[in-house]
Amino acid sequence: MNHRLELGVLALSLALALSIGAMGGCGDDDGASSSGEGESTDPGTGPRRTTTPPGADGPVVTEESEIDRLFPLYGAVTGTRIRIFSEASEEAPVVGWLRTGAKIRLSGDTQRGPECRAGYAQVWPTGWVCTAEGIESREADVDIETPTLEGWKEDQTEEAASRGALVLPPGPRDQPLPYDYYFVKETTVPEYHRLPSRNEQRAALAFAAHYEELLGFNERRAAAYLGGETGNGPTGTAIAARYLDRGFMIAGSGVELRASRRFVRTTGGRFIKQSQLEERNGSDFHGVELGEEVQLPVAWALRTGRPWRQREADDGTVSFHEDSDAEPIERQTFLDGWTGQRNMGGQVMHDIGGDRYLRAWFATVAERIDRPDEVGADEPWVHIDLSAQTLVLYQGDEALFATLISSGIEDNETPIGIFEIQNKHITTTMANIGPDADSDRYRIEDVPWTQYFDGSIALHAAFWHTRFGMPRSHGCINMAPADAHRVFGATWPEVPESWHGISTDQTPFRGSHVVVTE
Repeated sequence: MNHRLELGVLALSLALALSIGAMGGCGDDDGASSSGEGESTDPGTGPRRTTTPPGADGPVVTEESEIDRLFPLYGAVTGTRIRIFSEASEEAPVVGWLRTGAKIRLSGDTQRGPECRAGYAQVWPTGWVCTAEGIESREADVDIETPTLEGWKEDQTEEAASRGALVLPPGPRDQPLPYDYYFVKETTVPEYHRLPSRNEQRAALAFAAHYEELLGFNERRAAAYLGGETGNGPTGTAIAARYLDRGFMIAGSGVELRASRRFVRTTGGRFIKQSQLEERNGSDFHGVELGEEVQLPVAWALRTGRPWRQREADDGTVSFHEDSDAEPIERQTFLDGWTGQRNMGGQVMHDIGGDRYLRAWFATVAERIDRPDEVGADEPWVHIDLSAQTLVLYQGDEALFATLISSGIEDNETPIGIFEIQNKHITTTMANIGPDADSDRYRIEDVPWTQYFDGSIALHAAFWHTRFGMPRSHGCINMAPADAHRVFGATWPEVPESWHGISTDQTPFRGSHVVVTE
């Protein structure tokens, strides 16, 4: 995706999501990199144990007793998206982001600023946050509950509050998909500020129906009605925060029940009727770990088809025929018997072992390349081959992992070159819904494992399609969820525990290189 718009809702409170903007593009750390340790002396505090995390240029405090002393407060993030600044000022560079449900450690002292009267608190391992933006701090560890598998329990929030606990959506980092994802399958679907009563739901649906009726014969009048310029519509429609168009993608953090109706709770804390959504679980395809047993080059089937076998005529000429008795090889199958490509009788064939072959365009190969001079000897880095639609993850000169990707389609080609990761997000919203979008409109909330490396071009998971091995994107590098999670966890910079994103721009954090060739 190659349109990067500002995060957040840009239109009126009752604006159709077709006219709402979000940060777009074309998106857990297992610690796959080395770290160094050192000692730092802070005047007045004495020596403290520090370590330099993977992808960082400077040390941070890691010893638990020192964290307790320097960051004595416990915080729970209740805001949807909170920026972490390099200094106690909104004008300072943003070094990272926090999301609802995170637990953080904070310094006891705050620094006030004109744009943050509550004061900025230092957050571990680095940076400053405005405590008024949605952080609840306490002297004791904050008890956070999450929804059950069946959804949010009735009165769960009130009951937890009586015990001093908070009920917040989870932000898992150990799964291929950090949230539940849904496709909006109807037009003009209300997204509610809170769980609606039956009458409020009827009013919102009536408002949507009248908008669609107006849209059929007068788009300008329909837009004015939607924007509240012709009246407020039926009583009770103020409960709708916005209306979503068919085809948009929503991220959910559980399901709540009211009056026998089930509503998906979005990651932004709003509610959508579950029957108006269709769940998307993503592809279960995944790449292959490399090592002694599996080494580059490696190959996958790109198209489903039966293998071919060789036939030699009496005059010695060689021809190939499809083996009609063989089971078809499904697309994206890892060809563990692949031994190379052969030019046989004027035809280029993939030798997949056992006297079996696939035609050249039925398979693709991930091959080794030399580490560029720009890449450090111990650095995790990524090579993307656009012609083969493959990705290989390296650590220095060692190839660790290989998989299939989907790059940009014609007129939205992925740029070629050597880049560095600029920022990483466990999830971020992507959209192309401006006035020039035409039929190519989309809004996808909380795209997982996003790593921007060239403006709005990123590596990220794609749970909405399964065509890995073929160009499919608006310029980004799409990966299956498990593969995006694997690569995200290996590259620099490492996203600190409880953070939702991290930036390398004007910060001490280093980004891994992304090498794109054709």
